[in-house]
Amino acid sequence: MGRRKVTHQLITDNATRRVTFRKRKDGLLKKISELTILCGLPACAIIYSEYKDGPELWPNISEVRSLLQRLSELPVEKQIKYMMDQKDLMEKMIQDAEKKLEREKRHTRAMNLGIMASTNDITTESDCSEELLKAAEVVDKKLKLIQERIKAVEAGAPIIMMRE
Repeated sequence: MGRRKVTHQLITDNATRRVTFRKRKDGLLKKISELTILCGLPACAIIYSEYKDGPELWPNISEVRSLLQRLSELPVEKQIKYMMDQKDLMEKMIQDAEKKLEREKRHTRAMNLGIMASTNDITTESDCSEELLKAAEVVDKKLKLIQERIKAVEAGAPIIMMRE
């Protein structure tokens, strides 16, 4: 049985929100427990909620204190190196998506120029020399792959390749 898509917004019904909080908190703590067991690393959780007075500590207060002590003994640069808030996380995701989009745009442009070059459909009004060099590189790579595949098939490799 599949799960339905969840929209991430505040749950307005208080009872539903409390049940969802409890279930997700339990799931989170289970994941942390599995992480500590499977990977052999120390971890803890401090959870503040409106449903309890004071924080909820996992696995216990002494382990949390021990890990927080280890963290505080690290140099500040190491302490904050991987820390992110929601804003930082979203900015990083946006930057990664923009980089990927830029790579895809360059690849698409190079492929289009390769197609135009192969059909002698290049106009002389625009300077496409840099893009044509990139397109030539893409075409050369594809051509090498095709030639290697032809040699492999001629040497007895199966025609249909299974992907791993």
